[in-house]
Amino acid sequence: MATPFHLEVVTPERVLFSGDVDEVSMRTDGGEIAFLARHEDYVGAVDITVAKLSVLRDSGGAGDGEPVTMRIAVHGGFVHFDGEGMTILATVAELGTEVDVERARHALTLAEERFALEGPAVKPGAPTEGGAEESPTRLTGAMIALLAPESAEAAVARARVRLEAGGAATNS
Repeated sequence: MATPFHLEVVTPERVLFSGDVDEVSMRTDGGEIAFLARHEDYVGAVDITVAKLSVLRDSGGAGDGEPVTMRIAVHGGFVHFDGEGMTILATVAELGTEVDVERARHALTLAEERFALEGPAVKPGAPTEGGAEESPTRLTGAMIALLAPESAEAAVARARVRLEAGGAATNS
């Protein structure tokens, strides 16, 4: 059995989750990462992702102690892990059990239509010494969450993450 550690998932509106977990996996600016107790200290930007928490069912002596997976749709932010535990500071986050799947499906349809018109989020090219502009750079997932949250690409990612957290499959 894994050693539990404390996790808090905090949004500007509320503390979404506060409790002990055995493992947290999610996508950050460093890629897909899993945190266990005694993980090295870590600070990173969070992608638009599903945070998967392994939580013990026994929260008051009534459960059998078996871990269950809890999913949280996280729409960007930051993660900090140290010897005291882990904190996810999310711009927006939603428990998978709170996701309105039909609304998320509708949002995905609209976002995909918008993405077809706008294309991917890019960072404009910077001027070079010769006066020409560099070609635009495609943004990574965490950069999209932080720098282009209103982009069509971010809207598609948010809808897909909400559907995954809510237990619904997406077509792509």
